[in-house]
Amino acid sequence: MFRGLQTGRVDDKNRLKMPALVRKNLLEKYGSPDVFITSLDERDVKIFPIAEWEVLERRLSEKTAGAGDLDGERKNKILFLANHYGAEQSLDAQGRILIPGALREGPGMRGEISLLWQSNHILALSAERYKEKTAEAKMTDADKAFAQNLGF
Repeated sequence: MFRGLQTGRVDDKNRLKMPALVRKNLLEKYGSPDVFITSLDERDVKIFPIAEWEVLERRLSEKTAGAGDLDGERKNKILFLANHYGAEQSLDAQGRILIPGALREGPGMRGEISLLWQSNHILALSAERYKEKTAEAKMTDADKAFAQNLGF
């Protein structure tokens, strides 16, 4: 969808305004501005294009062969929390979506928001949480060697 760090902004009406690039790419790649915005921990907010969320939802609804009893319990817990915090939204013509009530305070979804594309979703973080995640992501020598082996 995009590379690098993008920024969005949450307005007084609790709408996250994303860069025009996001809506444009949603329409080009998925043919729809529909998304599912959610969290599992009230800290990291994830915005899935609805097509990507449906793939994940199907995987969470299927029993993994040979995984044991905890597989279903864990998947049910993930679906429960995702739906508890989540809401299906559609980016309006200005690229805005309403932040669900359960996500307004806990993750600090106010003011400027950092947006990062993470394989199948957009990670949306408050300024404070972005600083925390950046500090947590410090590279070790082993990490650097691994990245180098990947051609980075």
